[in-house]
Amino acid sequence: MSEKKEILILSSPDFGVGKETIGYYTGYICGYCHGNGWFWNPEISHERVKIPCPKCGGTGRVKGIVTVEWVPDGEVKTCFGKKQEI
Repeated sequence: MSEKKEILILSSPDFGVGKETIGYYTGYICGYCHGNGWFWNPEISHERVKIPCPKCGGTGRVKGIVTVEWVPDGEVKTCFGKKQEI
């Protein structure tokens, strides 16, 4: 069986730190309702009433929004850690 895979390659941005949205990945089936977009209402037993999926809102599909937050990493350089005497 075929499987769709997408690969994201990260490299540090020119702007230093901050947030950036990498992309929107659409077309994925909702794992909660398995693409139906609805469930049978368990509170009404004498008739069949559909309720929308609480995760996908009744669409049956979800999308991934990939956002990366860039923050400083590691220790402060020694030349900036202590006051320099002249």
